[in-house]
Amino acid sequence: MAQRPKKQALLNQVDARSKNKRPTQKKRLSPQQQRALQQQQLQQQAQLAAAQQEEAKPNKTRWIIAAVVLLLIIVFPKPKLITYEKLGLVAQSVYWPGLPGIDPILFDSNLHIRPALERNTLYLCQDERDPDSCQKYQIIEQQGFISAVMKLIFD
Repeated sequence: MAQRPKKQALLNQVDARSKNKRPTQKKRLSPQQQRALQQQQLQQQAQLAAAQQEEAKPNKTRWIIAAVVLLLIIVFPKPKLITYEKLGLVAQSVYWPGLPGIDPILFDSNLHIRPALERNTLYLCQDERDPDSCQKYQIIEQQGFISAVMKLIFD
């Protein structure tokens, strides 16, 4: 009785029996389960789409608001800080050029203004209709929006 020696497999050899094994198949779902699964998937997709739309809306509204504010800043006249003098008396005031239909304003005066900024002249009138009530002032310096805002804040 001779014993047969066992055969030894080489490394990385696959057993012939394991080659023939098929992967286990998934159980088939009943039609009701398939419908339920499809409904869940549709709900998840709808929720994802809604979340993406909600994220996009605030970005759009922010851009729209920023564009409107920028347009208002560009279109509307900005106040200026003007320095004017007459007979050695020097004054500084914040001048707002107004809008169509709205007269220009000096913030620290109740007089009516007739500006001639291109000629560096400012007329301050007590009566709007009477040109004899106007005083002529020479504009020495005109400064921008930031200077005007600083003057309004600190005075």
